[in-house]
Formats: sequence, C-alpha cells, structure tokens
Amino acid sequence: MHEPVYLRALESSDVALVHTWHNDRNLYELLGGPFHFVSRHAVETWLDRKTCYAAPSDEISLAICVVSSDKHVGNIYLRHIDWIARHAEMQVLIGDTRERSKGYGSSALRQILAYAFNDLGLNRIYLYVLTDNKVAIASYERMGFCVEGTLRSHVFKQGGWKDALQMGICAADFTATVNSH
Repeated sequence: MHEPVYLRALESSDVALVHTWHNDRNLYELLGGPFHFVSRHAVETWLDRKTCYAAPSDEISLAICVVSSDKHVGNIYLRHIDWIARHAEMQVLIGDTRERSKGYGSSALRQILAYAFNDLGLNRIYLYVLTDNKVAIASYERMGFCVEGTLRSHVFKQGGWKDALQMGICAADFTATVNSH
C-alpha cells in the first residue's frame, strides 16, 4: 500500500510549528487535554526532552509528514510504554486544519501500529478519545480498535464535563485488520 504520509523523529526545526499547534484553541476542542497557552520556550524544552532520549524509552514522539511535499502536518506519539506488559498509549493529531480528512491520520495510525507491533514487539495499544469526536472514533474502529470502556465526565472542556472512550487494539487484531484489506 502506498502511504500518503511518512513518520520521522521530531527535530528542533519543528519548534515553531508545534508551538503554533499547542496554542490553537480550536485544535484542543478535539483533544482530551485542556487548552492552555504554551510559550515557545516551553515547546523548545519539551522538544529537547523528546529528541534526546536513549532507547528503550517510555515515549516515542514522531512527526507526520506528507510524502509528496515533506510538509509536517501533525504528530503521533506512543506514551507510557510498558516494556514488561508490552503496551502503550497512542495519541495523534493533525495540527493543520487544511490537512484533515485527507487520510493522513489513518495512514500515520497504520504506520505507528505496524512499528509498535512488528518492530517494538508491543502487544496492545490503547487511546482515549472524546465521545463527541465521531470522525476519530470511526477511524480507530476501521483500524481495528474496539471500545473498552467509557470514562464518564472525564474531561472538563468548554465549561462542561465530557465523556471519553478508552479504545484498544492488540497485535492480533491489527494483523487481522491488515490482512482483511
């Protein structure tokens, strides 16, 4: 399958773009975390920590780039990697609103899952998604994720409480999904 995006390590040259995304209130309406203003220095410090680690780490942070242009359009993360239990939390964002709904997130998802299961030997990836983010939920389900539970009133956003779903996928589920396409 020809993928429209590729993944690469985050670089110090990504600071300006990541800073813009971290200060985009509209982007955070889709994400589980709360919006707060972030300084460029804070992004530089965060990125320095993410790009200067020795494996095995408990976190992998990657840029999502368009194959045809090398444009950095989002980030994808494996966090809280447990090398004994062989699981990790996954987070993904397409930061540029003009680049959404083009299949980039799904492509990045396929690639990070293949990396997690085939290269890192993880067995389970889980994530959290707001229940009103129907586009993301449908994308995760197409990839083979299933709902494992509902976290009621889990996130405070826009002046009210929102529910979140915990979704997960195991290596065998991913293999079955890939082989069925």
